[in-house]
Amino acid sequence: QMEEFANFDFNIWRKRYMQWISHLKSRILDVFRSIDRDQDGRISQKEFIDYVLASFPTSSLEMNAVANIFDMNNDGFIDYYEFVSALHPSRDPYRKTLDADQINEEVSRQVAQCNCPKRFQVEQISANRYRFGDSQQLRMVRILRSTLMVRVGGGWTALDEFLVKNDPCRKGRTNLKIKEKYLSPAGSTSKGLTVSRSNSSLSLYSSASAPTSPMTR
Repeated sequence: QMEEFANFDFNIWRKRYMQWISHLKSRILDVFRSIDRDQDGRISQKEFIDYVLASFPTSSLEMNAVANIFDMNNDGFIDYYEFVSALHPSRDPYRKTLDADQINEEVSRQVAQCNCPKRFQVEQISANRYRFGDSQQLRMVRILRSTLMVRVGGGWTALDEFLVKNDPCRKGRTNLKIKEKYLSPAGSTSKGLTVSRSNSSLSLYSSASAPTSPMTR
């Protein structure tokens, strides 16, 4: 092991690890969450080393070196931002990688609210471009002031509003509620139209366990 470690190159190790994550069809966020069992937004070096040794072909000597590289402020712990920065050194993990993961999760969550036998189809084409329904048009999706927005024409529309207008399942339910309110027989009682907007605020964890930024930890 000492002879192999003498030629250790972190960039080669990093690329191998990223290929392994891709082969599993996982995301960096998924891997971090698997290690972060108490969901406090950070993992100890030991937790990281033990997890990788049990699942990825590497050595203890390599992992000790890797853990020290990941732990950028040398406090013995690795938070999500350090984790992403080590694997994507050319990216700003807080804005690019985290946003892409959050966008994908929130799109999936809102689409999953459809209970139809044939669910409204949404396909992710790239980090922030999606295809909705049968349309071949690609739409940009971004986070704006903690709300997921879809590019429509020359402006932006909240994702939940976009789905109400374009998902036949939601559109049908909305029209039914309108008919119940305004077209019910005279004298009959009908419940007022209630528009429930899904919470579009995005977070990696619950507010009680959100990762602490390296600047404030």
